[in-house]
Amino acid sequence: MKKIFYILTICTAILIVSSCDKDILDRTPLDEISEPEFWKTTSDLELYANSFYNKLPGWSGVGFGSAQMPDVGTDLGLGTGISSRLHGSQGIPSSSTNSLWSWDEVRQANYFVSNVSKAEGLEAEINQFTGEGYFFRAYFYYDLLKKYGDLPIYEEYFDNLNTDALYQARSPRNEVADFILADLDKAISLLKPKSDLPTPRVNKEAAQLLKATIALYEGTWEKYHNGTEFGVPGSDGSAFLQQAANAAKDLIDGGTRSLNPTYGDLFNQTNLSTNNEVILWREYDYVGLGRSFGNDAQVQWPNNFSFSLSAIRSYLALDGLPTAVSPLDTDDKMLANIETNRDPRLAQTLMVPGDITVVNIDGSMLYWEEPTVGKSVGAYESQKYRIVELDASTNDYSRNTAKILMRYSEALLIYAEAKAELGTITQADLDLTINKLRERAGFDFATYPTAKLTLNPVTDPNWPDYGYSLSNLLQEIRRERTVELMNEGFRTADLMRWRAHNLFVGAQQRPKGAYYEDLIIEVAGNLNTDSDGYLDPYASDLSNGYGFNPERDYLLAIPSEELVLNPNLTQNPGWE
Repeated sequence: MKKIFYILTICTAILIVSSCDKDILDRTPLDEISEPEFWKTTSDLELYANSFYNKLPGWSGVGFGSAQMPDVGTDLGLGTGISSRLHGSQGIPSSSTNSLWSWDEVRQANYFVSNVSKAEGLEAEINQFTGEGYFFRAYFYYDLLKKYGDLPIYEEYFDNLNTDALYQARSPRNEVADFILADLDKAISLLKPKSDLPTPRVNKEAAQLLKATIALYEGTWEKYHNGTEFGVPGSDGSAFLQQAANAAKDLIDGGTRSLNPTYGDLFNQTNLSTNNEVILWREYDYVGLGRSFGNDAQVQWPNNFSFSLSAIRSYLALDGLPTAVSPLDTDDKMLANIETNRDPRLAQTLMVPGDITVVNIDGSMLYWEEPTVGKSVGAYESQKYRIVELDASTNDYSRNTAKILMRYSEALLIYAEAKAELGTITQADLDLTINKLRERAGFDFATYPTAKLTLNPVTDPNWPDYGYSLSNLLQEIRRERTVELMNEGFRTADLMRWRAHNLFVGAQQRPKGAYYEDLIIEVAGNLNTDSDGYLDPYASDLSNGYGFNPERDYLLAIPSEELVLNPNLTQNPGWE
């Protein structure tokens, strides 16, 4: 009992914010905790490390930066809310308590890393938990990097009396990225491979993939923000892009992960422990953990979400050509025909008439006939995350749908994009990555040789205008990433790193929904449409488009109180 008391004391101190403490990090000093019986065994390390996992993205109401439908409110997803990040409506917060400028997670990770060496036990076990500590510190720092750019670098835990650390200035974002990637190198050297871990824990492949993800983010950020106030003077991002390519290739060459045989089956499972594509995932247990765990909302489908028209139009024709130039008959108006002659992933992603919506306990089935437009405001409902078989124990939809956090396909996409950005990509690289994904999706290269991506793809007259020149190949690689990772939570970060405000700023850029056909009219009645007859649910809310200010909103504002408390901090561009 005494040991449990100390564990609870530590966890409480980590997670509770002191309301009266006014130091820069505004957190209870962890080193004031009496812990004579902690940090002794690997079980202690596991108990502490477990607290990090609740910070990972989950379903609604759970985790670090969670969202029920991850891309809702972006240019790819419509719902009852609008992304405040894209709308530029967040303003300057007064203090860290009402902002995202929170160092609690970094401080918790630093405390763990500073104490982990005290434990005794098997070296492999201690290495695993030490690697988890470095992984999560990198993960938490990356979240702050995406939001704020330049950051103070805290390499170790410190108490509230360390004024040098408390009043530290921000380091340039490229130095922060170097610090993060160094943490991940340590993690990679210490963590076990996924196959050696019995439960969903951080593993070597996860650290490799996170390194590739962060290096790609920083590399493309520096390349496309070069010459702006958000860029890094003298850097085009190529060094980070090479690290991204190398990290992704290391994961690919390791041979421990592979693509799942089918695309759609990935997202509609409750247990992913044996899935060879999934690298990191969250397991759900509604009975054991109840509503507070966040999966209660899973039965409320379609969760106020719809794909946008531009998302649907991202999908190629079945011959691998853009629909604007393909000779195949493609139709983006009637829901009953919209999947015909299209990228097979569309049929595995979108609900259309005739798709199964419920499999009852007795085996009988109900079929999707019409969209519930009152909730999915654009009428393009998703098949992703939809388990149609009712749970026999509750005679209801499962509330234990697993949440994929990392999967092998991301490594393939990162490798292709990084190599293309560097100008060193080969056809062999495309065959190893993009064409593997298309083959898994169901493209038939024998029937349609044009379905295989080459170094010189045809021009699509409907490619999005980023406001800068982009090769045909990079356009297609970005399209592939958009389609493969549709509604998995990557879109906002991609728009930020690509400096892609042209895709959502302006009156004509607001996301639209499905064509207002008879099937929708019958169930929804009178709805707003644009001049071409497509649903226009944001006609009033976004009459002038998103309010994103490209001179300001690529980074968030640091709370004004923090600037007063620490005179060495500077505000982000456009917020002065």
